[in-house]
Amino acid sequence: MAIDISGLNFFMPVFSFLFVTLIVYLILLKTKILGESKFLLVLISFIMAIVFMSFSSLELYVQTIIPWFIVLFVVVLLVLLVAGLSTKSLDKIMTPAFAWVVVGVLIVIFLIAAVKVFNPVFHPDLIVASGEGTSLLEQIKGYLDGGAVGSILLLVIAGVVAWVVTRK
Repeated sequence: MAIDISGLNFFMPVFSFLFVTLIVYLILLKTKILGESKFLLVLISFIMAIVFMSFSSLELYVQTIIPWFIVLFVVVLLVLLVAGLSTKSLDKIMTPAFAWVVVGVLIVIFLIAAVKVFNPVFHPDLIVASGEGTSLLEQIKGYLDGGAVGSILLLVIAGVVAWVVTRK
């Protein structure tokens, strides 16, 4: 009998947010594009994750990629485990060609998920009305009524969390 873990779908937005935050932070940390200030890197990664998760199609994209990313990770670990058990050295399998194959599979996963999520032929229910016919003032009022205060509060909380996590 399999365990029912369908209740985890309730937490998928949180997992997606943490996944995007972690990936952006690690990329910024590794490339050192914005320097080495950990506070700035955490704050930027929180803000990028918030912006990324505020669009439902991008959240669906992350939720589509994460399971396949985990499957790829487990397959690579199992291949390395089998290679490590069958040979005394992993140097035979840990070649640049193996790394390029893994990167190629990851790119294919990204592309297939992008086609699935962003192509309106496959998902016509994701087409959003552009709000034509309403004035700019009405659109701004609708935005403020729709949660701009919550968004600002979330950005403030992200800044406080970034400061607390990175202080010495």
